[in-house]
Amino acid sequence: MARAGMLREKATFERLTEGAIDDYGNVYSGWAQIGTRMSEMRETTGKEKIRGGALADVGSATLRVRSDSFTQTITAADRVLMRGYKWAIKHAIQIDAKDTMLEFSLERGVAT
Repeated sequence: MARAGMLREKATFERLTEGAIDDYGNVYSGWAQIGTRMSEMRETTGKEKIRGGALADVGSATLRVRSDSFTQTITAADRVLMRGYKWAIKHAIQIDAKDTMLEFSLERGVAT
């Protein structure tokens, strides 16, 4: 179980929502904040990749939060706002047998 002092940063979770339909039948969608939790983030060293002949800045990280009824509903379709970046969630795992902590694999610099 993580100590409370390790959960120092606020993570804001967002989910893609469908909005209004315009006169032409187009559906406007956007990201809506669904909740925040205190968390521990560990960024790995950034890697630069070449995509289509251009240099792309891609980063990855792991995010740990306490497991509760809200955090258990977070999926790879959601995203996280932290440290001034929008992070795509790749997957979530339960990291202990007592189901007290969740760990999310994150990636920035990719489509969210």
